Amino acid sequence: MKRGLGRASSDGEGRSTLSTSQVSTTLRGGRVDEPELPTGQLVLQPPPQIQPNEGAAGIAMNAIPMLGSLGSIVLVATLGTTGGGSGIASSTRFIAAGMFLFATLGFIFVQIDRQRKQRQQQVTGSRTEYLRYLSTVRKVARDAADQQRRALTWHHPAPQALPALAEDRSRVWEHGPTDPHFLQVRYGLCAQPLALELVPPEAAPIDDVDPAAASALHRLLVVHRVQPDLPASIDLRAFDRVEVCGDEEQARSLARAMICSAAAFQSPESVVLAVLATDETLAHWDWVKWLPHVQSQQQTDAVGPMRMVTTSLADLENLLPPDLGDRPRFGADERPATPHIILVTDGAELPPGNHVVPPDGLHGVTLIDLPSRWGELEDASRLRLLVDDGPVDDEGRVPLLAIRVREQPIRAKGDQCDLATAEAFARRLTPLHAAAPGQAEQSSTELAGPTDFMDLLGLGDVRGFDTSAAWRPRPARDRLRVPIGLGEGGSMVHLDIKESAQQ
Repeated sequence: MKRGLGRASSDGEGRSTLSTSQVSTTLRGGRVDEPELPTGQLVLQPPPQIQPNEGAAGIAMNAIPMLGSLGSIVLVATLGTTGGGSGIASSTRFIAAGMFLFATLGFIFVQIDRQRKQRQQQVTGSRTEYLRYLSTVRKVARDAADQQRRALTWHHPAPQALPALAEDRSRVWEHGPTDPHFLQVRYGLCAQPLALELVPPEAAPIDDVDPAAASALHRLLVVHRVQPDLPASIDLRAFDRVEVCGDEEQARSLARAMICSAAAFQSPESVVLAVLATDETLAHWDWVKWLPHVQSQQQTDAVGPMRMVTTSLADLENLLPPDLGDRPRFGADERPATPHIILVTDGAELPPGNHVVPPDGLHGVTLIDLPSRWGELEDASRLRLLVDDGPVDDEGRVPLLAIRVREQPIRAKGDQCDLATAEAFARRLTPLHAAAPGQAEQSSTELAGPTDFMDLLGLGDVRGFDTSAAWRPRPARDRLRVPIGLGEGGSMVHLDIKESAQQ
């Protein structure tokens, strides 16, 4: 697997050979709330070989003693005739010799049928045992595929699930710079190898193996070694530029899905987002203002930190982190830069020699470009996601090609995220980030104290809500007295609903 294109990624070093029972134990392990990718190898047993047929030579070896006895009878019959015995005795001897010959031939035919049935039973028995073994392997492969799908869906949920994830808040911004999933951003679905590697046996001559067992093994490998429609991701740190090309609306919708995926699991301290658009395309990025990741740490306005969404390259330079000009070129062998900067350009051009992002890229900066024109891809540090012509699936995903230089394009189904979903997700993240203490100005009326409604009610996490404690008897003064907000200095303001009724 090439660095950056995130099919099902698993460590290929130090993997050991596992039996089916060991694999089953591996699949059952791990935390319940966070599924893990199955790992390891399963070396398959070769199909049974067909035992060579002895043929006529084996039958002749068994018939030699009988042929010797037949020769003795013929000799006795001949001697009796030569000695001048009666005709009746001679006839009796010939009849006996003929019966013995018939018995010998019958014995030979019986031996042929017996050997045929024994060989058939042997082949059927070994075939049945091998097919039963393959059924066990098939079950293990299906369990591994289900676990792989659950794990990838957990780490890379669909864009439509992100507003609910932001509302739940239990997994928001869970990937830090040292996390292996940091900046692994989902872009759609594609076929990926099974994380549990199925290792085929060494090939034997086709004439020596059972054809039915070999065919069953081939079908198992074809069906289970590659799993269809698994969540696919890219490592944004592996590319200095990601080009999202194709139909304007579909490409912009795919870019929205990728940005939401990055903002859901990376905190504003680790990743910042900036948008450089034109006057015509700026309205498509108005929803971004709700994301905490676009708040500038350098400039403020009347409502707080300025949003890094602009049509001016000079204004954008003043809003971005100050260390941008000191960062080395992309590909430098240095520790990851923090914060990582994702710059989206929609219709806007970065001229050569600009002081923001040079043509050869910067360390810790990924440019997501939505170009109106594109040519041949020539730089290995760039990735192109090309929205292809074709039918849209039932979930609204579009045909997609992930293209890199000197690599086979990967066919996928690109995610789509509409403006309503993106804004709903961004609005849910807005209250989760407070202004950093190192900003240029702080509002003198900044509120202190709890801002979440559940905290105002004193309930905390609703999943730990205890009705017996919450519904305990209260003094008359505290009945129907509920918090409605915060006053000056962060003091809590209550509304006594029963006050007017009690005069």
